[in-house]
Amino acid sequence: MSSRPGRTLRSGRALLGFVSVIIALFLVTPAIYLVVRVAGIGGDEALAYLFRPRTGQLLWRTTQLAVIVTVASILLGVGSAWCVTRGIRRGRPVVIALLAAPLAIPSYVSGFVWTRLVPGFEGLWAAALVLTLACYPLVMLPTLAVLSGTGRTDEDAARTLGCGPVTAFLRVTLPRIRTVIVAGGLLVALYAISDFGGPAIVRFEPFTVGIYNAYNGTLDRSVAALYGLVLALIAVVLALAERHVRRDVDSGVTPRRARTAHDRLPAWAFVIVTVGVGVVVPVAGLVTEIRESRRLGFDGVGELLAWVGPFTKTTMILSVQAAIVIAVLALPLAFFVSRPRTRTGDTVEVVSYLGYTLPGVTVALSMVFLGTRVFPDYYLSATMLIATYAVLFLPVCLGPVRSGVDAIPPQVADVSRTLGAGPLATAVRVRLPLVMPSVLAGAALAFLSVAKELPATLMLAPIGTRTLATDMWSLNNDLNYGRAAVLGLVLIIVASVPTAALSTLFGRGVSR
Repeated sequence: MSSRPGRTLRSGRALLGFVSVIIALFLVTPAIYLVVRVAGIGGDEALAYLFRPRTGQLLWRTTQLAVIVTVASILLGVGSAWCVTRGIRRGRPVVIALLAAPLAIPSYVSGFVWTRLVPGFEGLWAAALVLTLACYPLVMLPTLAVLSGTGRTDEDAARTLGCGPVTAFLRVTLPRIRTVIVAGGLLVALYAISDFGGPAIVRFEPFTVGIYNAYNGTLDRSVAALYGLVLALIAVVLALAERHVRRDVDSGVTPRRARTAHDRLPAWAFVIVTVGVGVVVPVAGLVTEIRESRRLGFDGVGELLAWVGPFTKTTMILSVQAAIVIAVLALPLAFFVSRPRTRTGDTVEVVSYLGYTLPGVTVALSMVFLGTRVFPDYYLSATMLIATYAVLFLPVCLGPVRSGVDAIPPQVADVSRTLGAGPLATAVRVRLPLVMPSVLAGAALAFLSVAKELPATLMLAPIGTRTLATDMWSLNNDLNYGRAAVLGLVLIIVASVPTAALSTLFGRGVSR
């Protein structure tokens, strides 16, 4: 009798592992496609494409953009976090929400506004500005969490020894948060090399734009696949580096309550300028474009709402459906890769994060191949589009869900089983409710990511399907800037809902 619970646990674990491996095999299909497609080119031809001048130009542009955006995002993100924790006391949750608001503003929306406001706004530095404004919260939020937990005791001790505030921060605080900064910086680099809309709209051509142009410019998709594989290899290296940094994060620092900060004018000035450039300028630019446009063609607000309503509805439906699917897929993965750690679990975890390292253009390209060659009945269907979203954004949801699973004490399940509950009942009645807040947070992040996604939707959306992102892109290309601004503003509103909820919760945690 005593061996039956053990056999039940092992069988449940085996089933969970089987489901997780199936999910992982699905997530790795884009990378497999790229390897197979490039292998079919032939070694000599592939090398000829690889070493031609255009490939070198795309690589150099991508590297330049990634380095500039990463360095700028680290400076801006760490500076914002330091200002919030050391120089702002009143209204801190609101300030955090405003500083995190650029997460809700797609890079191509910000680029659209800047190109309309500043004549000749294009090229490398234009793309760097647009992506930096979109990426710095990825550094700011984790840095803010660490700074809020470490307190100021050591900084104060350094000040009493004659160090100035900047010197004390560089010598005492910076070494403690460097791993978080590096991890956030690597995430920024991944975003910078994988983003398509921002560079494209300011007429800068890194690898992502080169892949999209190669895909649309010829019937032979081999060049696009080769470019995608090069970019994927770069992204995988960065992703492995991020995993190494995350594994080596020092968790031995004891969190302490931070001393109440005093409002300081320089900190407020820094925050106001950052929010002004990253949030106020894009929103105000869209509003100005709408007011000054002569091509809106609407007789009243009702007609405008009737026009924008279907795009908003489609965006919301796709985002909700994808978020649900992604959350359902993330749950078994999170439980499997958590305790106890196994080689299979570690492999599944690495594979599950592969989609985040691949650009949307590359993933969409692989799904186009699968849809036309393997699953023709699902090509240009909502099912394939949502599957593509799952490959791209499952890691965004998996991170919070896994953190929630890891936070559950092992004793909870043991107590439940001693009370007569089986593994399934324990999972449904005990563990699932405990992890549900993390699931909702992950689903909100997935919703946000899907609502802003552009290249995969452009390439795989069912015929007749028009979202806020794709129609804004089309209107901008047609020089109908007024209507494009309307859709951009609505898209920001839609994306700001999960952003506001997440930043509000985060702000409460920091303010305690």
